[in-house]
Amino acid sequence: MRVIPIQLPLRNLIRPPLAVFGIILGFLIISSCSSRETPVPTSSPKPKELELIRDQTYHTDGLKEHKLDIYLPTGNNGPFPTILMIHGGSGKKMDLIYWGQILSKTGYAAVSIDHRQWPDYKYPVHLEDAFCALAWIHSSAKTYDFDTENIIVMGHSAGGTLAALLGVIDNPSPFLEDCPHTLPDNDWIQGVIPFTGIFDYQTVIGESPSLDSYAIGLLGGTSQELPQIWREASAVSSVDGSDPPFLLIHGQDDQNIPASQSREFAAILEAAGVEVELLIIPDAGHNQIINSSESSDAVKNFIIGIIRKANQPSTES
Repeated sequence: MRVIPIQLPLRNLIRPPLAVFGIILGFLIISSCSSRETPVPTSSPKPKELELIRDQTYHTDGLKEHKLDIYLPTGNNGPFPTILMIHGGSGKKMDLIYWGQILSKTGYAAVSIDHRQWPDYKYPVHLEDAFCALAWIHSSAKTYDFDTENIIVMGHSAGGTLAALLGVIDNPSPFLEDCPHTLPDNDWIQGVIPFTGIFDYQTVIGESPSLDSYAIGLLGGTSQELPQIWREASAVSSVDGSDPPFLLIHGQDDQNIPASQSREFAAILEAAGVEVELLIIPDAGHNQIINSSESSDAVKNFIIGIIRKANQPSTES
């Protein structure tokens, strides 16, 4: 496991979007590569614009929750590494506009989704929506020039929980039964970035009793009543070593979900042989980590690492 160090004292944890964008653009730019290789950012700054396509549907059922926004870079040739973004509980897809703008202006495509949420809906419909949106990205790759060999899932809070599940579940078929799109047989994502999340429902209620009623409501009953559902909804239960690389980001002062969830999940991933990086930001709460410069740097480096790994020649004969 790589634990990302933080220099103390911390810089301001919340930065205006333009300031962070300026920092990132100072280091990131898509360089020209061969036709098959995905471009890797270089250090030469070059301003980019973005195209925002709002309210596209990723399901045919007509539900208002099944819409997404697409952030595309302009002035570059694709295919574009693509980041699926999943908002937190009681949120909406526009909550992650900050990241959509930064990523697309850096040369990546970003897709921010709405999905069905508790308390109006219970598990597993939000997970079904996340898998369906991921399948939509694969099905729409030619239309929007998505690079399906470089798809990364990012989520905050409840969205982080979903992102982790997309990364560790080996058989998504049960969650795609009502989806009009399909996923490839394997390698549907290449990286996962949860900004906090519940990765083990059983342990989190012991650490944070306030989450007990939330877990029972979302999952439809207690762990004694529905032990299989509680295991299935916990990402720790599906880690098997075949999972894509993870970057886990958590605020040490998170009062909603304890940082121990990310620490313990990182340890489980590492023990299984999964590449994992852990960033715990001191003095940061549940929402501060989204716009922090520490998170921006870590995400930037993580995505670059995923792209470079995909560009490496295969050693298989």
